[in-house]
Amino acid sequence: MTRRPTERAAEHGLAAEALAALGERFGTPLTLEAGEVPTLVWTDGPTVAQVEDAAREVAPGPAARWAFRRGLSESSVALGALRLAAAPSPLHCGLPLPVTPESVAALWRDTPLPAPPTPREEQLAYALLYEVHDDHRANHVTPGQICDGLMVRGVAALARRMGLEDSDGA
Repeated sequence: MTRRPTERAAEHGLAAEALAALGERFGTPLTLEAGEVPTLVWTDGPTVAQVEDAAREVAPGPAARWAFRRGLSESSVALGALRLAAAPSPLHCGLPLPVTPESVAALWRDTPLPAPPTPREEQLAYALLYEVHDDHRANHVTPGQICDGLMVRGVAALARRMGLEDSDGA
């Protein structure tokens, strides 16, 4: 079924109202990316499940046709990477699991962000981001660059650079 331009305009108006209501509800800006499947996108903030539920309450018709994607800020990626690197290995051999953008996203999947860091984590995340930005001489770095930067350096080296005690295994 082909929609007339007036029907599409009315639907976009409803989508804009729904986005405004959701943004106000969660305190984070949301955008609707056009495409074969319109995708509601935001950074940090609520989980995908929380936004899906709220969108279906606010605009059940349009929301049924949307995909949902939460991006992660650099600080959330850095904090997640540090937490994964410092976690005890689940492997029987004791080798640590690789820290990847996918494993960081999986860590945060069911957690609203930003997650409060400890003072030590905050300093380590700052050091990691500072060094990765410096390595790439860029104002923006990717999740892959952040994870790779941590895997190359290790948590202990960052802690030493920041003058932090090695009290919790990092």
